[in-house]
Amino acid sequence: MLVDGRHGPKDNDLTVMNELDGAAVSYQVVLTKADKPLKPELDKVIAATKAAIAKRPAAHPHVILTSSVKGEGLRELRTEIAMLLES
Repeated sequence: MLVDGRHGPKDNDLTVMNELDGAAVSYQVVLTKADKPLKPELDKVIAATKAAIAKRPAAHPHVILTSSVKGEGLRELRTEIAMLLES
């Protein structure tokens, strides 16, 4: 599940998480655009995102940070996708 790293989970993201949890479909939260906010702001978004998924039964507890501009986190994301495909 892609979540904008500049803002963190919004109401529509939480709605999707509720639906996935209700359907028992596991999901991985990926924060996009992690290069945009300043570090203190990004740290707050990460903390808010982890808090939002902490009690969700279908969410993977680890949050992946990505930046397509800098290429950060893309290898980790590809690895996670590959592992899902192997299951």
